[in-house]
Amino acid sequence: MRWALKKWDFFVSTALAVIGGIYLKNDAVKDITGELITFFSIQSAVILPAMIFSAGILKPDGLELEDADRYHRALKMQMVFWVVLLALDFIAVVALIAGKALAWKLVLPIFGTNRHVDLGWIFPTVLYFSGSLTIFRTVPFVQGILSLLDLTSEMTQKAIKRRNKMEITERTTQKTSGKMVLPPGYGDIISSEDDR
Repeated sequence: MRWALKKWDFFVSTALAVIGGIYLKNDAVKDITGELITFFSIQSAVILPAMIFSAGILKPDGLELEDADRYHRALKMQMVFWVVLLALDFIAVVALIAGKALAWKLVLPIFGTNRHVDLGWIFPTVLYFSGSLTIFRTVPFVQGILSLLDLTSEMTQKAIKRRNKMEITERTTQKTSGKMVLPPGYGDIISSEDDR
């Protein structure tokens, strides 16, 4: 049951695709094709920079091995989510373009007979599924961006704390190391050419 609750968006999108494929005309979205393509393109344009940013977020500066491993796994899960979201955008746009190009009709002959089968329902059904799933997953996408902010902040704080601790240890070591040894020539007066 818990698995089904986690996948609610998949099941609702499937239901919307089936209902739309059955009850709506194949060309129901023909008047807003351009607007839908623009919407999915804008969403893709937002996803790509987030993917690029998250690919380079892990820096070795101040990270311990287990932290780096934990962050890597979390970032990889995030990246897979974004790749799927980007793929859904592309599928929706391809369904829109193909449907519009074929006037929302796809009639194929049945081999060996004089009958034809209309597969024009495929374009809107694919669009309804991928489009609704993309919209439902926009909220987790924003949550993912916010989690990246938290991750970056946590990594930065750990690196600063570790660096501060090392600096304090280094200062303490210098104070307790005993007599200060000066380099050779330290404190000598250097005369210029005019003084000679």
